[in-house]
Amino acid sequence: MKAIKRKFLNFNEKIILSKINNFQVSRYFNPSHFNFEDSLNLHFDYSEGRGTDYIRILAVYIDTSKSMESYEGLDFTEDFKLPFPEGGITKQNELSVSLKLKEDSKLLWKIGIQIFPKLETLLHLSVS
Repeated sequence: MKAIKRKFLNFNEKIILSKINNFQVSRYFNPSHFNFEDSLNLHFDYSEGRGTDYIRILAVYIDTSKSMESYEGLDFTEDFKLPFPEGGITKQNELSVSLKLKEDSKLLWKIGIQIFPKLETLLHLSVS
């Protein structure tokens, strides 16, 4: 077996969406890396690249009350589409989305970020 190396979400990072990563990235969420109570806020406050319509954020939750033996669904998703400003993202028109960290027995596990249409773009992401 081969070990899988996962990239975890950071407080501040520059995300490059290009042909190399098929214009999408995934970041795993570890609650012990942060000190948040109920929600995780993602802020996109800078971008390079124009002509994009929207940023898609996909939050993946794992249901800790389900068991694999009973073949129940373990993953749940929540989908957000953030309209991309015509002139790009700046501090004045930053995009943000709030994700629940926990809902019942479901825990935030992974965050996917995609851009449509697929154009090379650099995004600055900060977390609060």
